[in-house]
Amino acid sequence: MNASRRVPAFAALFGLCLSGPGTRAQTGQEKPGAKSSTGKHYSLPANKDTVQWGWFDPAEKPKLVVESGDTVSIETLRHGMDEVKPGASMDDIVKLRLANPGGGPHSVTGPIFVDGAEPGDTLEIRIKKIVMKDTGFNFNLPGKQFPTVGLLASEFPEGHVEYFKLDLKTMTTEFKPGIVLQLKPFPGTIAVGPDPNEPKEKAGPPIHDAKGRTSTLRPWKNGSNMDVNELQAGSTLYFPVFQKGGLIWTGDSHCLQGNGEVNLTALECSFQEIEIEPIVRKDLHIAWPRAETSTHWIFMGFDEDLNEAMKIAARETVNFLAEQKMVPMSREEAYALTSIVGDCRVSQVVDIRKGVHCMIPKAIFVKK
Repeated sequence: MNASRRVPAFAALFGLCLSGPGTRAQTGQEKPGAKSSTGKHYSLPANKDTVQWGWFDPAEKPKLVVESGDTVSIETLRHGMDEVKPGASMDDIVKLRLANPGGGPHSVTGPIFVDGAEPGDTLEIRIKKIVMKDTGFNFNLPGKQFPTVGLLASEFPEGHVEYFKLDLKTMTTEFKPGIVLQLKPFPGTIAVGPDPNEPKEKAGPPIHDAKGRTSTLRPWKNGSNMDVNELQAGSTLYFPVFQKGGLIWTGDSHCLQGNGEVNLTALECSFQEIEIEPIVRKDLHIAWPRAETSTHWIFMGFDEDLNEAMKIAARETVNFLAEQKMVPMSREEAYALTSIVGDCRVSQVVDIRKGVHCMIPKAIFVKK
């Protein structure tokens, strides 16, 4: 494939062009409908004034106002406003969970207001860099007290917590002597402002509190607690915009997670910085979050019923393939191709709304 050849389909759907089969889209190029950049860089530290515990509030005063194409380095905290730290016991963690009823355990930094973002637009968020802090943890809550929290909660009645020292040079941690884990950091929670038409909860505590805030527990169309482990540095996310300014939050930082996140938590950690570049897209209109890595396009679905989440992700994948112009195909052909090469993975099953993400490899598109 000619390195300079633009691919009309992705320009139309994502506004990107490819430099070759299986290579990263050239996201640095200016896109039709994208608001121009001022090129400024900002830092947003994590503290009691910039971090909220377990809730997204569109009425929260923005902590930063940036232009489309600016970059922001965001610091994040561990769960419970940084209180889940080495030395915290299971009793301490339970108390923290009970202290914020209905809200998530997540400490989320934000919101960041992106000038020009309006409801109906798409906010493209490029993850440029992730720098971890040096400790992590994993826990499951006591099943006898939280019988529905965690996939096998009833089989683990007492709860358990482990803390880990993270080696930032080797990007590894020792699980226990004889087991070394390769770290792959990504934001477990990254969101734009809540969808005002988000449906009422089918399970679990109320989505909204008396103040009108939205719990961080569940993933939805605005992203939130997606736990998609492909969203590492170099990836790009696409969110439908529901609030003026987009409103970006991130937290629930993960340093490693298996698909499913079955015991409730990943290798949870916090970031010294996650550098993002938000871009307002006036030319792109989507219904559900999407993402792109160097090798794949990713389509997401969330629902309390795992089968429904799978249908949403698969349908989004079929829609993309049927609408792209790289290699035109019928909807029936798109359905078949999704079945043949689509890799649909269970993102998580522990956030009330289950998540599925379907991945299409870029390398299959070889038309010259």
